[in-house]
Amino acid sequence: MYDAKQFRFQMMVPHMTTTAQSGRRVYGPRGVAQSKPVQMRLLPIERYLFNKLKEKLGMSESSLSREIYLVGLPTFLALHGLTEWANAIQKAFSA
Repeated sequence: MYDAKQFRFQMMVPHMTTTAQSGRRVYGPRGVAQSKPVQMRLLPIERYLFNKLKEKLGMSESSLSREIYLVGLPTFLALHGLTEWANAIQKAFSA
């Protein structure tokens, strides 16, 4: 008969590790906020191109989105005359 008090957990597959044993996998650079992801909507053709880029470059959606953002941000700020403002914001954040 089965006695629950005597049951002890034994790892069924000893060569596999648990998350606690192996540590967490880190996908983004240190300090990247993970608690509040930014979402955006794409038109079907934009999403198709995004998926093709993701496959071609072998990147995750998050890393590709972040790289596109970082490459495009200076252009966006310049178009709206906000480069100096953004520099001041970054300086205040770093202080």
